[in-house]
Amino acid sequence: MKKTRKMMTLFLITTCIMTILLSACGTSTKTTDEPKPTTEAAVDENKTETATDNNAEGTAATNEPVTIKFMTPWGGEEVRIRLADALEKKYPHIKIEHISAFASAEKIQEANAANNSPDIMLITDPFVTLHDLEMTYPLDDLITKNNVDLTKFRDGAIDAIRQRDPEQKNRLLGMPLEDVVVNLFYNKDIFDKLGIEYPSETPTWDEVLDMATKIAGKHGDGEYVGLAARGLSQAMLQLSASGTNPETGEILFEKDPKFAKYFNLIQRVVSIPGNVPDEAQKDNFGFEKGNVGIILSFVNSAKLYAHTEGLNFGMSAYPSWSDLPGVLPNNIPLTLAINPASKHIDEAFKVLEFAASEENQKNIAIGGAPPVVKDPEIRKYLAGEDKVGVYNIDVAYKGTAAAPVFSPYGPDIFYYESNIISDKTAEMIKNKGKEDVNTFLRKMTDEYAAILKEKANKK
Repeated sequence: MKKTRKMMTLFLITTCIMTILLSACGTSTKTTDEPKPTTEAAVDENKTETATDNNAEGTAATNEPVTIKFMTPWGGEEVRIRLADALEKKYPHIKIEHISAFASAEKIQEANAANNSPDIMLITDPFVTLHDLEMTYPLDDLITKNNVDLTKFRDGAIDAIRQRDPEQKNRLLGMPLEDVVVNLFYNKDIFDKLGIEYPSETPTWDEVLDMATKIAGKHGDGEYVGLAARGLSQAMLQLSASGTNPETGEILFEKDPKFAKYFNLIQRVVSIPGNVPDEAQKDNFGFEKGNVGIILSFVNSAKLYAHTEGLNFGMSAYPSWSDLPGVLPNNIPLTLAINPASKHIDEAFKVLEFAASEENQKNIAIGGAPPVVKDPEIRKYLAGEDKVGVYNIDVAYKGTAAAPVFSPYGPDIFYYESNIISDKTAEMIKNKGKEDVNTFLRKMTDEYAAILKEKANKK
């Protein structure tokens, strides 16, 4: 019973934090209780020097008592449930001391100045933050030394992390802790009422928009949203398009047709009659309220929906483009990085290794966070211990992860962080797609040029 209360506390805390950050994705349909990974605003992308190992001494692992300082934006209870309790039970000599802060340049520098430097940091921003502070620590040697099996992780997860090496050397600068997977949920009762066939396990965008068109609007005594206008930026990730040239910084929004392709999709979504409620009405709609036919949400929303009274839902993979069948968005997981100045490198790596272990991945899945390992038996716990195996959780992973792309000039597309792609998506949704895409992209290019100029002036 005590463990169950702890897990429900974690889920509720996580849900609240994720809900606050959900606005970065752009939405015109209220989804007040959607789970969301934790992060901070985008960081500066400045310097180019990186430290690889400033800790030649004091790295040998022993059984002497060690305190590992762990910087995360979570609360202490979350850290205990997600990691610390189980870790300290397995390794009694290792104690976790939590530093509650985002691993931003400002917070890390404050901790360093106060002689309270973290040994481990939860990284959700680009690794450029650590690179600028000369605090990146490649894990490849430790992974080889400790025989860590990287194939246990969700396909594409490790590639997504390696791709974001600021020096583009394909180094692994962090170990994944939790995943970021978005899939499709649909309301079976609405589909049944309107006589519409359920989505397949691997639907295409054309199929989903056709269903949304049939659902949106008034039907008898009910009024419905066909496809909630949120989670759409993941479609850009499927296209593996970089918004800037990684070598020159040239902005490519107008030159790469993939961006026009994406924003044409957004226009199709908002042009469906009755699909996007007016601002004054948006609070009346929500998937958990039973009047939204389809929603794109985090796979761990299954736990929320599974415990929403009267909600009869099904799951499918995130919709794929017709010319890219089965290609899924490839998000970077929430990742743990080691401070190269730590005096306890080996012990810190033990923490990372345990965090990514099947044992702990099951623990965080029960608590309501998406595991990053690909074992389907562990994923099943995302619906909650009382709903294990009831829902087709593994369908969210059906397909092939898109090839990751990265440019040090950005923008990096995170579903859990505001960036120009999600910001402009929200703008197009709010304006109901009234502006033609070419004009829209030209203005977007000008805006991003100003952002890059401001960053360059700060160097």
